Amino acid sequence: MKVVERINEILKEKNLSKKQLANRLIDLGLRANKTGEIPTISSIYAYLNGNIELKADMIPFIAEALGVYEQELFKADSQRILRRFYAQDPTLAKYNHIVELLEYISPKSLETLEKTLISHKNKTIELNQIIQNL
Repeated sequence: MKVVERINEILKEKNLSKKQLANRLIDLGLRANKTGEIPTISSIYAYLNGNIELKADMIPFIAEALGVYEQELFKADSQRILRRFYAQDPTLAKYNHIVELLEYISPKSLETLEKTLISHKNKTIELNQIIQNL
């Protein structure tokens, strides 16, 4: 699912029109990156209809205008990827809640978590080798 499709889903969920979203974006001070000008309603419609590729610098404004976290604009894609991952090994599905929470962790905390998990993995492998040698 493309980000634009997810935005339109959220609009439906929140019972908002594209025009309302466009007005909110303008009120929030969305400006074109190259020109620094406020985009027109019709150019915002072009983004929301998928006629023009969304720019990365628009994502925070769109999320704020919709009242959602930026991650929620990408959530459907991550859910689809997780379903495919769990289909390969259903026992991993029990960790779904942990994986979902990773969306909200800071990059630094994620790096620390990864290092901790790698350390635990290495210690477990080491202990298993010691046990096998007994």
